[in-house]
Amino acid sequence: MIKDHFIFDMDGVIIDSEPAHKEVLEKVFGELNLNFSDAYHQTLVGMAAVPMWEKIKADFTIETNARELMNFHKEIFFIEAENLKIEAVPEVVSLIKRLKEMNYHLSLASSSSLKLIERFTEELAVKDYFDFLVSGESLERSKPFPDIFLKVAENYKLDSSRFVVIEDSKNGVAAAKAAEMFCIGYQNPNSGNQNLSQADVVIDDFSKLTPEVITKMTN
Repeated sequence: MIKDHFIFDMDGVIIDSEPAHKEVLEKVFGELNLNFSDAYHQTLVGMAAVPMWEKIKADFTIETNARELMNFHKEIFFIEAENLKIEAVPEVVSLIKRLKEMNYHLSLASSSSLKLIERFTEELAVKDYFDFLVSGESLERSKPFPDIFLKVAENYKLDSSRFVVIEDSKNGVAAAKAAEMFCIGYQNPNSGNQNLSQADVVIDDFSKLTPEVITKMTN
């Protein structure tokens, strides 16, 4: 089956935002008097806000409602966001343009809020390259469940076998494979030591996805 649709994750794939997200989350944990560690943070990478806070609530036996915790986290993030420097992942904008020139269909599926997705895709001037922008906020289940990727396939009314997902987290790769989609794991050092072994292909540089490599991968 020819794969002619690409789905990009955003955090850690399009924008190098994981260090900023980690910095803010550590601040939130401090405000809540919770113990923050790199190892625990890595279990949260790729999750949408509500499921993430449901996990934290259960792990730390917090009585506060998960949505209240999420809203508290959002308030701090949006206050800090003005001072956070978030840049594009190296070579990703060139990859997006290259895929579009090769007539592939592109969508974005991220656990971040739609507000942030729209903000960063507009700042990088890539929003118009994507057919659909799907936020995990609109779904009940987060990565590693496949729902967000299946939602993109549903939007196109196409079988999962037509899609290639690009992910940088263990949760994201697991979600892509659960959706029965081909997955490229992007090893972003700023996303922590993520286990991407489930991915069909693992790369550490988007410039390696030349037209020849892309064609061979998708046919």
